[in-house]
Amino acid sequence: MRPELVDELEEFVRRGGLWDSDELQALVDRLEQEAQDHGDPIPHLLAHPLRALLVRLTMGEVSTRMANDVEGILYPRIWKVMEAARDGLPDGELRTRIEVLNRRLSRRLVEERPG
Repeated sequence: MRPELVDELEEFVRRGGLWDSDELQALVDRLEQEAQDHGDPIPHLLAHPLRALLVRLTMGEVSTRMANDVEGILYPRIWKVMEAARDGLPDGELRTRIEVLNRRLSRRLVEERPG
């Protein structure tokens, strides 16, 4: 993953753009474009869990507890992906970190109970 994209991810996390649908959509689009432009599958893989959150946001209001749980999954896991990219770890390690993010987020979204 290119360092410029890692910097963009860090800025997204810093701004707390997770709950702004437009910002989140822009990040997903940026990740997809990066994957296409540079032939790097890692940004594409990272776009998947973020897109899942976008789908959830279209379903209605997110409870405070759910928001806290999602932030507790996404922000640290995105940070781990950024660290791995900055440290020059192999793509396999980035994939593993993204898979863990995806599994944990998916599990939490499935466990969500109405009300």
